[in-house]
Amino acid sequence: MLRLTSFLLLFSVIFIFSHAAIAQDIKDASVVLIETFKLKSIIGEDAEAFSAMLKRTADVYNKDPRVIRSYILRHYWGADSRDLVFVYEFKSESDLYSFANEYDKILEKDLTKEQFDADYKLWNKYVGQHADEIYKMVSDTKK
Repeated sequence: MLRLTSFLLLFSVIFIFSHAAIAQDIKDASVVLIETFKLKSIIGEDAEAFSAMLKRTADVYNKDPRVIRSYILRHYWGADSRDLVFVYEFKSESDLYSFANEYDKILEKDLTKEQFDADYKLWNKYVGQHADEIYKMVSDTKK
């Protein structure tokens, strides 16, 4: 029992200090939010309107100083053609969380109420399943 306790204590100390050291070593560290969505089939005028909405949304969010980089990705090749992926890079976790807490406010500030409401309705009509993942850069792997 003493060996197990000693091992767990040693492992915990190594983990805590190595994590702190890694965090301090990362130059230009960033945090990346990846949001994935599943789309329903979009046809006709709605397809054009949906693409315009994505462009409008990107234009608004890209002006936010907390966003270092962002991408909106549509399915190109592979098994599930319903994929829609938003990628946002932030300098810090606090930038990410403050941005995420203001998604709608940011859009409402830049869009007319009519445009915001129309985009919201279109989004809800065609976007289904949703997931969020947050990633942190691994030290010394950035090109």
